[in-house]
Amino acid sequence: MTAHNLFLGPDAQVNHEISLLRAKREKKSLADRASPVPGVFFAVDPEAKVAGQYVTGGDRLLQLQYVTKTTPRWLALHFALGGVDLGSASVFGVVCKSCAPEAATFRICLRSAMAEGFRDVFLPKHAVAYSQTSTHVDLLRLEGLDEVPGKADWRELILFFQTSSAHIDLLDLRVFIV
Repeated sequence: MTAHNLFLGPDAQVNHEISLLRAKREKKSLADRASPVPGVFFAVDPEAKVAGQYVTGGDRLLQLQYVTKTTPRWLALHFALGGVDLGSASVFGVVCKSCAPEAATFRICLRSAMAEGFRDVFLPKHAVAYSQTSTHVDLLRLEGLDEVPGKADWRELILFFQTSSAHIDLLDLRVFIV
């Protein structure tokens, strides 16, 4: 696995993290702050009882299986975007290919951090993984969207998974900023 980033453009950091995740073969227990590769980590409600595992690499980006014994307030996968400047961007978008033995959902969020705290803006559609491979395309039109600041101290792309037990295979994920 190479740590060199050959991607260019405002989406370079996150797409590099995604390529590292794809290249790393690993099977580990799901836990709060588990980090499969630099810049990528899980956030699991510490007050909930959640057990599971994740597998990276191979023919998929990420396989995630978990059982919730008490409902978590959140269960998410975070990708660092750095301090990417969106001031001159028109669109922030995601393309995600997924599947699941039983239908499973997740929401995609852009988090922007400023001095007064962070702001979460969810992309409009729910992503649904089905038994057949499906492709989800979603975007935020940034022009005139005051909820997303042009400049931020740091940003994250977050996948908020359903809070009930699930098995989700993320086969591919691409981020684009234009």
